[in-house]
Amino acid sequence: MAKYSSVNGAWPEGTNDGRDIVPTPQEALSGFKRLYRKAMGRPYKGKLHLVSGNRHTWYGEKPGTINVNPNEQSRGSRFHGGGGWHEIVHSVSHMASRRLYNEGHGPRHAFIERELIKMVVNGGWLEGKLKRPEKAKADPVEVRKQRAATNLARWKAKLKRAQNAIRKLEKQARYYDRKAAA
Repeated sequence: MAKYSSVNGAWPEGTNDGRDIVPTPQEALSGFKRLYRKAMGRPYKGKLHLVSGNRHTWYGEKPGTINVNPNEQSRGSRFHGGGGWHEIVHSVSHMASRRLYNEGHGPRHAFIERELIKMVVNGGWLEGKLKRPEKAKADPVEVRKQRAATNLARWKAKLKRAQNAIRKLEKQARYYDRKAAA
């Protein structure tokens, strides 16, 4: 645990090692992608699933998926659990150390985790810098009204083209009727 005193010491005072600051679901997914890229040196190409409750931020059941839990409510050991940015950073550092160095809790894992903590703290993620402004939701009735008007205009154009095609084909049929009679 001596090596983890420097790791957990990288969190600011009063944040309970990052456990007290719980990201929004959008922040957690965005933050996970950035942390993964920093730790692995390449972006994550698979799918991310937002999970809740007692599920860990870890590889999902299906290949190519990762579950991300913004506020993990685990009852694990006294060193794990508590959720928030702490658990997300810890899980990403484990993923990276296992993939890159095939080690669990080792000096390289501690280094990766410390670097990721610095990224979170210096990037202002604890203050909410990853939050995107919420988009104003359009009124569903207005959206459907607009969609109906667009569809009506499209079908009227199709009707006009169909009437023109019928008129031309009737003219062509009369021409060939006269040609066959002669």
